[in-house]
Amino acid sequence: MFAGQIFSLLVSFFIGAWVARYLGPRDYGIISYVVAFVGLFSFIAPLGIDSILNRELVKFPERRDVLLGTALRLKMIGGGLAFVAAILAAFLIRTAPAIRLLIILYSFIFIFQAINVIYIFFQAQVAAKNNIQAQLVATVISSLLKILVIVSSLGMIWLIIIYVLDTFWLGWGLIAAYKRNGLSIGAWHFDALLAKNLWQNAWPLILAGAAAFTYIRIDQVMIGWILGETAVGIYAAAVRIVEGLYFIPNIISASLFPALVNAKKTDARLYRRRLKFFYIFILVCAVILALPIFIFSGPIIQFLFGEAYASAVPILRIYAWSCVGLFLGLALNQYLITENKIRTVFITNFLTVFINIGLNLILIPRLFLPGAALATLISYLAIPFVVTFFQRFENVAQPD
Repeated sequence: MFAGQIFSLLVSFFIGAWVARYLGPRDYGIISYVVAFVGLFSFIAPLGIDSILNRELVKFPERRDVLLGTALRLKMIGGGLAFVAAILAAFLIRTAPAIRLLIILYSFIFIFQAINVIYIFFQAQVAAKNNIQAQLVATVISSLLKILVIVSSLGMIWLIIIYVLDTFWLGWGLIAAYKRNGLSIGAWHFDALLAKNLWQNAWPLILAGAAAFTYIRIDQVMIGWILGETAVGIYAAAVRIVEGLYFIPNIISASLFPALVNAKKTDARLYRRRLKFFYIFILVCAVILALPIFIFSGPIIQFLFGEAYASAVPILRIYAWSCVGLFLGLALNQYLITENKIRTVFITNFLTVFINIGLNLILIPRLFLPGAALATLISYLAIPFVVTFFQRFENVAQPD
């Protein structure tokens, strides 16, 4: 998984940097604003069931077909709702017609996302190499198309279309991998009672997901409202470098989550030991990644994006340390989901959103782009403390 993600990351990262150079700060800012704006509605598409589906597939592998069939139907509904919500918001909020058109086009990304139930299935089976193979194919196709857009100077609309098609290529690869493993999508079937149970367990996660997607994207949207599209482009260049590393805790969690669930069922002491290792490993990875980015932020920005993005250097130096809080937050979320403490996930994410938005409103007008980076850093670092507070408040023992 790690090797495959590193390859995809490097290819996507350098192609993305080339796209940023090609567009320049202003147009790259528009693209980044569109992606961030639509991303605010991403929580609707999965309907909060991804983590629960993963857990159920680990616990009850014999129910694969009904779990996947039911989850697919629910996620198709969620994708349609997210698509409509993003378009309505684009018309309700005052945006330039060209930006509104890009938002509408990019919102089609929700239509193709339901098939990623196969991605979750392979994670639950600890067979994620199938996911990586599909992702590699999608990355190569997408990168070639982006290069074609750049050398042909086709502009932002074609880039947005390619971004949408990324989910289509990935879905096609996942279906091929599922069939290659001797499994049939035709065997999937929908169960209304199961759908009701999944929904009852998942609706708090929908709200938690709303908060999570908001605190990840709201800074770029607020920068666009307060400072304009060019500022978004500068900020997005720095953010892109750090966000490219977010796959690491996801890989670690995807690999270890089944082991955590199984340990909880069989041996409480083993479960706590694995949790302790999980937290320490996540924290060490975050620090190891953040330190060189902080030290070499200047050369990194110059090499990847060029002189036009030089003002992104102080942003990157601050934003690099957001890895620590975010990585630990993702690890704690896995623990809380394993313990079925969905309420704590919900409260934590919403408090983080309020902290982030409040700090952005205070710091962006005073410190400009570094203020937005500082707001994100503080809000991410607050996640572990908020979780710990509510765990103690509920008198739940913390892992050693």
